[in-house]
Amino acid sequence: MAASKAELRALELGYIPSRPIFDARYDLILDNPKTRELMRVQIKYADTKLSNSDGSVSVKLAYEDRKRKRYTYQDGEVDGLIVYIPKIDKLCFIPPKLFVGKERISLRYARTKNHQSKGIVFAEDYYW
Repeated sequence: MAASKAELRALELGYIPSRPIFDARYDLILDNPKTRELMRVQIKYADTKLSNSDGSVSVKLAYEDRKRKRYTYQDGEVDGLIVYIPKIDKLCFIPPKLFVGKERISLRYARTKNHQSKGIVFAEDYYW
C-alpha cells in the first residue's frame, strides 16, 4: 500500500517512478525529467505506535542478517526515505541526514502536549 501511494504521489509531482527488478537497498527510483536526476528511495509503512507517546510513530530502519548482524543505512545507499503514515493518510519524504546510521526514527504527526520541539522530527515538516 505504501509503495502504491508513493508511486501515485511521484506521478502527481511529475516524477517517473521505477522499481528495481532485483533486490536492492532501495524500493523505488524517482526520475525527474526536468532536472534529469535520479533518486533512490526506500519506502516504509509506519503504523507502529510508540508505547509512551500519543501522536507519533516509530519507523524501523535497521535489519538483521541470518548471523544477527545489524545493518543501518549508510551515506550514498539511498537518497531519501518515503514514509507512509496510515493514521493520517500522509506521505513524508525524509532526507538522509535524519536517518543515516540510525536503527529507527520517530515521526510526530501531532503536537506535543508540553509544546516540546527540541529533538523531535515533526511529520508536517516533511509532508510530500
